[in-house]
Formats: sequence, structure tokens, C-alpha cells
Amino acid sequence: MTINSLYGHEAGVEFSDLVEVHTVELKKLPKDADGTMLYDWAQFIAAETEEELDMIAERNPEFGRAVIKLREMSADQKARDLFERRLKEKRDISMAKRDAKREGKKEGMEQSINAINMLKDGKSIEEVMGVTGFSRSEVESLKQTLT
Repeated sequence: MTINSLYGHEAGVEFSDLVEVHTVELKKLPKDADGTMLYDWAQFIAAETEEELDMIAERNPEFGRAVIKLREMSADQKARDLFERRLKEKRDISMAKRDAKREGKKEGMEQSINAINMLKDGKSIEEVMGVTGFSRSEVESLKQTLT
């Protein structure tokens, strides 16, 4: 399998193409903790009782937050629905921002092309500024690309 690009949208960074995959058979998980985060996560996922979750949270405070979130999400249908709506809203906002950014870049490119065409037609810098809303330095920079 070839991975072209891994991109962290929230962080805005591209990750390397090096990928490490761990396969854990939860039914074969040893009873004694080995002190690794992988073991703790596997035990968290495999937990079947509240007591098991409490033991994990006591051992590792980071899992305390995960246990609280898990309990919040599984409290009742109304709480789950609210959680799902919040997640959807965050995703929708993120997508809307990304789309707006793309649209803004597209409009900016169109305005630049419009400004270049006006300069080619002999329009003055002031006329181009008035039509496009670009600053004098932006129009002068575009004009330099023509020579």
C-alpha cells in the first residue's frame, strides 16, 4: 500500500510517510501491566467494567480524562446525541473555513489576472487599484512581472 501524504488538519502539518502499525489482540492482553502507554490504551479499550476503568485512571492520570469523557458520552442517549452534534458542528466549521480559504485564494487569483489584463491594456496603476482593491505596491509588483 502506498501512502501519498499524511496531513494533520488541526495542526496544519504534513507528517512523514513512515507509518508504524501496532496490532493488539485484546483477548490475549496480559493481566499484569508492563508500564507502556500501548498496554494502558489496550486495557482501556478492552475494559468491560467500571472497576477496570477506575484502575486504569488511578494508574495513569491521562486516562482519567479519557474515562470521564467515555462516561459522559455513554451516559444516556440525549448526552450522546449532544456530543455527536458538537463533533459534527466542529467538523462543519472546519470544512467551512477550509472551503472559504480555497474560495478566497481562487478569488485573489482571479483579481490578479484581472489586474494584469488591465495593465496589459494600458490602464493606470490608480485605475487598477480602484477596480481590484489592491494596494499601490501590489499593483506595482504585478506590473513588474509584465516587464
